[in-house]
Amino acid sequence: MARKPIDVYQGLIYTKLSVDSVSHIESVVGRYDEHMLSGQKLSFHLTRFIEFWCRHSAFLQDRDSTNLSDLTTAIDLLDYFTSTSKWWTMTREDSGLILRLPSRDPREFIKSIPLVQMGSETLGRISGARDRLTRFLEEHELGDDKSRAALTEHLVSVWLLLCAFSCKGQGRNISTEEDFEISYDIVRILLFYMSLNDFRALTAVRQIATDSNLPKIAVISFSPGFERKLDSSLAASLERVHGEYLTKIATSTPAASRNILTNSLRILGQIQAMKLGMTRIEKEDYDSIIVGAIGLLDTLGVPAQLLQDESEVVKLFKSLQPGDGVEEKLSLLTRRIEGLLVDSAGNRDYVLQYARLVPRIIALLLLVAAATKAQPTEPLQDQDLKRGLILLNRLFSE
Repeated sequence: MARKPIDVYQGLIYTKLSVDSVSHIESVVGRYDEHMLSGQKLSFHLTRFIEFWCRHSAFLQDRDSTNLSDLTTAIDLLDYFTSTSKWWTMTREDSGLILRLPSRDPREFIKSIPLVQMGSETLGRISGARDRLTRFLEEHELGDDKSRAALTEHLVSVWLLLCAFSCKGQGRNISTEEDFEISYDIVRILLFYMSLNDFRALTAVRQIATDSNLPKIAVISFSPGFERKLDSSLAASLERVHGEYLTKIATSTPAASRNILTNSLRILGQIQAMKLGMTRIEKEDYDSIIVGAIGLLDTLGVPAQLLQDESEVVKLFKSLQPGDGVEEKLSLLTRRIEGLLVDSAGNRDYVLQYARLVPRIIALLLLVAAATKAQPTEPLQDQDLKRGLILLNRLFSE
């Protein structure tokens, strides 16, 4: 277990909800005031859900008060459970959030939750879990009676909602004991096992894919002269000579992985051009754009020599060997970005029209994820991708 229950519960009890958070939560859940779940307003349970995970986010970052970033994390987590499928298959052994393509509209899904009837077995298990938690908090003298009761009731709402989400998500309208088992296990995974980066990656991938600058970046083109210089560069040469090391990762993202260096330089060049108000990058811009791209990589923790030294590039390519399950998760992540791009643009042809955009984003993600690993010789893991997403989000948001 990554975190001790006594530490987590104590942190949740003593973490305060900021005034800003309260007002924002009301604006999010207010639309569900007319809906009911288990004898109470659905908005009541949603408020508790968001408050609970908002506090948890602050606790994971060693703060005793929440801020708007924590609120964003909590709302993105709610969106994850209401917009994606198969989240209930998460296990303690593989505790990361799988960044799947959204399969439904979260607001419409939440509005369907009042159709779920809580079965007697579900309610009985929730009552038993509430009593056990109360005894645990009392035995360890965590907080006072009021704060213990508040924490317990917040968790009851979290359990209820996840039971309902699990039930409805699997096409049923009456919850079962299995729904409680899913809800209970998922909450324990989130509380005690899941890393902070898993939560932050949910926000990062959404913000990257819906960034208002992406349409401006996508339309920036490269002149044939610039492309010729890039194709004859050291980076392109190293991709051709040592491409065999990229074969495995390329099975899931061929357009991104086979030209990981040059694709990364292209998207970084487009980012610079967007900031300068350019719509086309010419041959004479080559040197300044490449120098600027290397500088941007340096701000993300990728040293310049990594793209200029053959032995370092070989090490980088070798570090892109995917660990177990990473190829599938990378493929799902790519589809999630594409789906969010389509939703953001309001145009299903957008991804086809700018087909190079997503592969370039993924190439840069892989480059940053591999280059910033603590153990370069270890296979690429899901946590590396999520760390890369967080770093990329920082780049796009600056």
